Amino acid sequence: MKLRMLSFQDDDILARRIKEESNYCDPAHLYAATFGISRVVLSELSPIDLDGCGRLTICANVEQEICGAPGYNHVPGLGISFYNLDRDTSRVLYQFKRFDEAFQNDTASLLLDILAEIDRMHGGKNRLKERRKGILAHLRDCCFQKETLLEKFSKVSRNKKYKAMVYSCMGHGIGDAVKAELVDRSTGKVIVSKWMAELPCNIYSSEGLCRTYWEGNRFYVIFWRSEPQRTEVVEIPS
Repeated sequence: MKLRMLSFQDDDILARRIKEESNYCDPAHLYAATFGISRVVLSELSPIDLDGCGRLTICANVEQEICGAPGYNHVPGLGISFYNLDRDTSRVLYQFKRFDEAFQNDTASLLLDILAEIDRMHGGKNRLKERRKGILAHLRDCCFQKETLLEKFSKVSRNKKYKAMVYSCMGHGIGDAVKAELVDRSTGKVIVSKWMAELPCNIYSSEGLCRTYWEGNRFYVIFWRSEPQRTEVVEIPS
């Protein structure tokens, strides 16, 4: 099975205190701060079969009792695995006050170290230890952000005047978000650009994209194949 979900999990006790002290404005501190970085790291490696599981969760442990063994835990029957961080490493993650380039670099480095360790334990077939330095350098070059044109969902309007360009965007401050841009085909000018969700979008938004279509001067973007579906509309200005 390919690894499709990679994320951090907050220390429950510390997260609850942060939530209360922020008057519930910060409900998932570490998860939210690292979500976009985790998505970029995984997209750089995908497709990858790490250990036969589709989900890997990195668990922070500052004050809570550690559930499972320290380090790597493998639950193939459920299609998941998780990795328990030690208390010192967990504290360092929570000590960051700004989620700047240093934070993004350190978080990506930690993720690649963990992924390389797990890969080694399963025979090293993905050569992550050898590739780690090059992968991290490439992530620094793109400033830990990625924007990918989704050709399948990008469509020309019926009157041929416009084209809707749909992008999957990932990174800190973005999360995993979809953006649509309507372009005048005669000039190449972007007429309107719109995010399909409020940023940062800390769910797997791009994977939920299922259909797009034009109707007059409106471009429709449909998420999720089953209910509850969500529809976003981008319109050519009058």
